[in-house]
Amino acid sequence: MSDVNRPDPSDARQVVLALADDELCVGQNLAWWIAVGPFLEEDLALTSISQDELGHARALYGLLGDDIDALAYGRQPHEYRSAHLTELPCRDWGETLVRHFLYDTAESIRWQAFADSSWEALGAVARRALAEERSHLRHASGLLSRLLRTESGCSQLLPLFDQFAPMACELFDVPSGCSSDDLVAGGVMSSPLGDQRAEWQATVDEALAQVGYQPKWPDHKELGSPASGRDGQRSPHFATLHAEMVEVLTIDPSAVW
Repeated sequence: MSDVNRPDPSDARQVVLALADDELCVGQNLAWWIAVGPFLEEDLALTSISQDELGHARALYGLLGDDIDALAYGRQPHEYRSAHLTELPCRDWGETLVRHFLYDTAESIRWQAFADSSWEALGAVARRALAEERSHLRHASGLLSRLLRTESGCSQLLPLFDQFAPMACELFDVPSGCSSDDLVAGGVMSSPLGDQRAEWQATVDEALAQVGYQPKWPDHKELGSPASGRDGQRSPHFATLHAEMVEVLTIDPSAVW
């Protein structure tokens, strides 16, 4: 990708880093469900999705540098750009399902915006990821739709949307100083993050309309708040998650991804 197409190269790199960090954290958290899923098919599905998300993270880090392990595991906490939603452990299966739906709905829209990127390598990664995201979203949407047709499903899951949906808006924040409009002008992505967020909210609203529910969305903002994960502010859950990530490297510093 040339500087002609990307007036400020750091903006594109920061947005890609944020997406990579989201994928890393979600993939790591989903890996917890290996062998402890609520039933065998779900155990296998979440394990497969975890592997996909970690693979996406690896591909994105590979666009940003040659030392993928250092990017994924060697930074200080304030250098990560993950959204706080992705750092939540979600050890309750209902929490995992709601985050899964919100996250993969958002992810499909974000990947689509990169599919024809002027950063050709990024576009190639996005197109490959989109093929996998379709199955992720079918899995999340199918389960959610079935469960919301039951009284117990609504009573357990809808309060989680009240909690997680506003938090998930951070997925469409950009690090302070970056401009998604500039990235659109340079062809790096096809639509600004504000428009992507609006499309995502409409998709979530449509899915929940079957039970007459609509999340209370916060006012739109493009730039992250002072407490935003996009600007290096980590959630209380990140330290434990990061310790899990680097456990193998702590035992064997010569291990590679």
